[in-house]
Amino acid sequence: MSCVSPSMPKAIIAAICAAVLPASVLAQTVVQTDLGPVRGADAQGLSQFDGIPYAAPPVGPLRWQPAAPATPWTSPRDATAFGAICPQPASPGHGAAPQSEDCLTLNVVTPDAKAVKKLPVIVVMHGGAFFVGSGREVLERGVPSIVKRGVVLVSPNYRLGRLGFFAHPALKAEADAKGQGTANYWLTDQVAALQWVKRNIARFGGDPSNVTIMGCSAGGSSIAGLVGAPAAQGLFQKASVHSGGLLFSTTAAWPQAQQLGLAFAGRVGVKDDSAAGLAQLRGLSFQQVLAGDPGAPDFRAIVDGKDLPQTLAQLYAQGRMAHVPMIAGSTSNEASIFGLMGFDKAEIERRFGIDLDALRAPYGVNGPLSDAELLRQVQTDFIFTAGAMAMGSLVAKTGAPAWTYNFDYVDTARRGTVPGASHCADWPYLFDGSSFGAVKAPSAQDRALARQMQDYLYNFVTKGDPNAAGLPAWPRITPGSIDPLLIGTQVRAVPDFRRSQLQPWFAKWEKENGMALGMGTPAGGGQ
Repeated sequence: MSCVSPSMPKAIIAAICAAVLPASVLAQTVVQTDLGPVRGADAQGLSQFDGIPYAAPPVGPLRWQPAAPATPWTSPRDATAFGAICPQPASPGHGAAPQSEDCLTLNVVTPDAKAVKKLPVIVVMHGGAFFVGSGREVLERGVPSIVKRGVVLVSPNYRLGRLGFFAHPALKAEADAKGQGTANYWLTDQVAALQWVKRNIARFGGDPSNVTIMGCSAGGSSIAGLVGAPAAQGLFQKASVHSGGLLFSTTAAWPQAQQLGLAFAGRVGVKDDSAAGLAQLRGLSFQQVLAGDPGAPDFRAIVDGKDLPQTLAQLYAQGRMAHVPMIAGSTSNEASIFGLMGFDKAEIERRFGIDLDALRAPYGVNGPLSDAELLRQVQTDFIFTAGAMAMGSLVAKTGAPAWTYNFDYVDTARRGTVPGASHCADWPYLFDGSSFGAVKAPSAQDRALARQMQDYLYNFVTKGDPNAAGLPAWPRITPGSIDPLLIGTQVRAVPDFRRSQLQPWFAKWEKENGMALGMGTPAGGGQ
């Protein structure tokens, strides 16, 4: 008996059917987690469980505290609808769903909850500049094809904006007294979600010893953070970082973060930085908290000395991160995101001390650039391309296998109208159009590239190497090399990719940090 078209997304099927059919008629699966049983919806040979709590609601005294254990339950908990998204301002494509601070839930989709041979697992951390987004995004357009090939997918929510990133003297004093880290509440959420996966994913048919973490944009920065965070060690076996950066603007030093936190407190009318002031801050509604940050988002991992003992790039440069197989990459027009981040020419010069005119020589190696094109390429490279290439090299230096890429494919409908592949443009090809603006009416060439990229991903999550027969060879990175797979209308490895343009960023980071990246010297060319 069916109440809807089987082609509809599973969450919608469950909601509609629940309204018109008795519970005994619905196809459902109950799984016993370590906190209590959950009842999901079955459709098209898959089982989906949404809104499963993995940590306690961070409300009242738990606001701005590390993720705490959730309260167990005994009766089967309905898991056929997404949970509330974490508080965030309304923005195109985000924020329409119900919001609540009681948002620390995750979604699980499995092709076989009773699999005898446990299946590989992907944990997707959503993007959104750390101030918008939710774990539902990767599933809202339907279950991605990779799940149907025999992969369990998990997608958590985590705290965003000031609720997830807040450095404050009273919070530090509170944390020091308990021997805890502070400020990176988003990170404690993500670690708690991975701990839940380790404890429970076998009950959903997944293999807790074969977990790949991945994400794009803030999701990619999250993965970079988890690879570097001491508390996340051992909770995953592979990582895939998409447009996540590393060298610049991914981590804030404590004094800077505390200054930003105090400024926020002042904007919401709380100037007392003692425990009494903290009590006032915890008494604000989440709407009042959101209203305290009206400008461009500026939320980053914070060096608190415990959860993150150093900046992420410093941890990587010293080899103090998880030594796991990694894919790291970026797109050819990451500059498309900089309107949101507010990084125009003046802001780049002010915040990062970047002299654009001094970069005309290395960036003009293939001919002079207009002011606008120079700015676009610098915006693309200094956070994203340089970060991805350095990350792959530093992982390779530990002996773990690493592969890098640069995504330069523009869908056929827009080809020739944009200067390159926009921020996270690779994501829809991996997850069937999920998030970041799906390609509308994809052409045969678009679909062929999606199949190829999904093959690379499937190979990586199942066996730790994206390569397989029938795919263009994707060479492993050797320390110091810049040899990414260039993914465009042709897919090919490009040795010494943009070396001249990227070298100034490696040199800048080394000078500012007094550490070596080992990225070599310019080879006198580049694309």
